[in-house]
Amino acid sequence: MGYFNIMILLSRYIFAGFGILFVIVAFSFMKPFISYNLGGRKEKNRLLSICLYFFHLAGLSIIMGKQTDEAVRLAIGVNGLIMLLVFVISFMILKMMKRHQELVLWQMMFFIMDIGFLMLERLNHDIASKQMIAYILGTVVALIFPSIFSVLIKPQNKYFYLVLLAITMVLPFAFGDTIYGATNWVSIGPISFQPSEIGKVALVLFLASTLSDGERQKKGYKGLIFPAIVTVIALGCLVIQKDLGAVLLYYVTALLMVLVATQSVVLPAVGFVLASCGSVIAYFLFGHVRVRVEAWLNPWADINGTGYQVVQGLFAIGTWGWLGSGLTRGTPTKIPMNISDYIFAAVCEEFGNIIGIVVLLCYLGIILLCLQVAFRYSHAFYRLVIVGIASLFGLQVFIIIGGVLKLIPLTGITTPFMSAGGTSIIVSMGMIGLITYFSYKARIGEEKGGKTRETR
Repeated sequence: MGYFNIMILLSRYIFAGFGILFVIVAFSFMKPFISYNLGGRKEKNRLLSICLYFFHLAGLSIIMGKQTDEAVRLAIGVNGLIMLLVFVISFMILKMMKRHQELVLWQMMFFIMDIGFLMLERLNHDIASKQMIAYILGTVVALIFPSIFSVLIKPQNKYFYLVLLAITMVLPFAFGDTIYGATNWVSIGPISFQPSEIGKVALVLFLASTLSDGERQKKGYKGLIFPAIVTVIALGCLVIQKDLGAVLLYYVTALLMVLVATQSVVLPAVGFVLASCGSVIAYFLFGHVRVRVEAWLNPWADINGTGYQVVQGLFAIGTWGWLGSGLTRGTPTKIPMNISDYIFAAVCEEFGNIIGIVVLLCYLGIILLCLQVAFRYSHAFYRLVIVGIASLFGLQVFIIIGGVLKLIPLTGITTPFMSAGGTSIIVSMGMIGLITYFSYKARIGEEKGGKTRETR
């Protein structure tokens, strides 16, 4: 076992090296934001796949090697094999569907997802096994849903999006389960899911269809009244459910979409002022908000109580430095909510802060690729949908990882592609599927020398 521990220590350098190489190659696709050339697209995609596969197999080998129970070791190996097959088969299908230029988007998504999978297997094999189902369903949704249901992704379907949003807001009141003070989970028979994850996509589609409507634009600011009322009602439902993380995500996404649609900073600026006032009101209305703010301001004041989670997360990130303790050699089990809210801290502890930065850069790459696709559309609806999805990813990462890093008060929300949570994985992968579809449609139009119906 001594030799194995030495191998784990050496693996830190290999993980960091392949992580850095992955990001350097991936960002060569980020034109016009970043411009440098590392060769042909095919060769770069192959190198990204090699980095992903190596990272996966190396991490899986370490976790299996440290497991003393033979039955659990075999089960971990089966999960790892299924995960590898998800990667390989997805890339094959994407190539068959002629999505070659969109492969890098999936490469980055899978890289983040794999790091989350390895950490879940390291911390809780049963949860990781349940998550495998979400990975498979999410992959199916991302590959198939956009093409089959593209007829529903049209600007004239705003009332369909409104009904879908209303259903997701009402469901928790009828079938909701209260977890950690928030009534944001719904259980119907054996199925349990988080409606707000679906609702955020419905809100983006509704706002995009409404804000791009020609009649709305003729009315000027008066045309914003209807979408504003709908957004406020949705936020009110989330406040009653005490799902304040979703409130922040929905609200700021709506403001950013208004900014893009109106190209005016006046309304978003007013919105941010109102958000500041709302934050102060929430502080006095909700006891758990006060606890989190106090833990954010001074976690050391009650290190064994309200500040325990924040302090343990900071210790995890700061103790082992750039290379981490080595996979399975740290103590991430001391961090409360280490498979959900604080999985990023657990990753930084054992994989190292370099891999933590790589994860953040992969999120940034996904956002830049979304914007890259948005620039190729002149139709306001599709451009707003893509910007809305990019905003959801960016804000969700900032809210949760900003809380873990103590930049802002912690708010319970999932880390995209990493945290335990089936609904989040499926919805997040579905959004990547939408971006893939939009990118493909725009590219086909460009290759034909004209513009597709969507880009006119």
